[in-house]
Amino acid sequence: MQLHRYLSALATALPLFASAAVAQLAPWQVSNIQTWSPSGRPGSSPYYYIHVNITNPDPTQTATDPGITQGQVYCDISWLYPDAPYNNISACEIVNTTAPSAWAWTVELLEADTDPSSTTNFELRWRAAANPEASTDSSTEIWTGVGKFQVGDNLQGTCAGSGFCSWYLKPTNTPFPINVTSVQCQGTAEEALNDMDCY
Repeated sequence: MQLHRYLSALATALPLFASAAVAQLAPWQVSNIQTWSPSGRPGSSPYYYIHVNITNPDPTQTATDPGITQGQVYCDISWLYPDAPYNNISACEIVNTTAPSAWAWTVELLEADTDPSSTTNFELRWRAAANPEASTDSSTEIWTGVGKFQVGDNLQGTCAGSGFCSWYLKPTNTPFPINVTSVQCQGTAEEALNDMDCY
């Protein structure tokens, strides 16, 4: 009888321990995004671009941690028609961070599953790594998250009569949360930020 009570108590406690061990990581928040398609008129800039800001909490902290690190990560993806840089990885700039340790971020433009467009229907993947310059290990852990952005869903904007189009986050979708997961990669943090041997 005592053994039965012990096993019952253990069965009740284990899920509590498990939930504490896998506490959800705090989502990153996209605070601003703008995409631009040029008019093509003589004398105007020919570049397409995506500008995006995402908050920079320490990815190792959980959603219930009151000490979430603040700051902004600014990412810029620019290209000339028709060479949309899908699957190219670009470094991001970190500004106004309160993180106690150095972080590095990258962003990658991904095609949407259906009706892809590099400015109106696309995905972005972010990767973050701590102390990348000091990383010499044969394996490293990084944090990553993917956001989907689509006109009519979480983007709105306009196309002018001159031919340019500009799209940005809807107020009701600002900030836009990005769920975060951690992954293990072979090689240094710099290599992991460029998606080398991650699983």
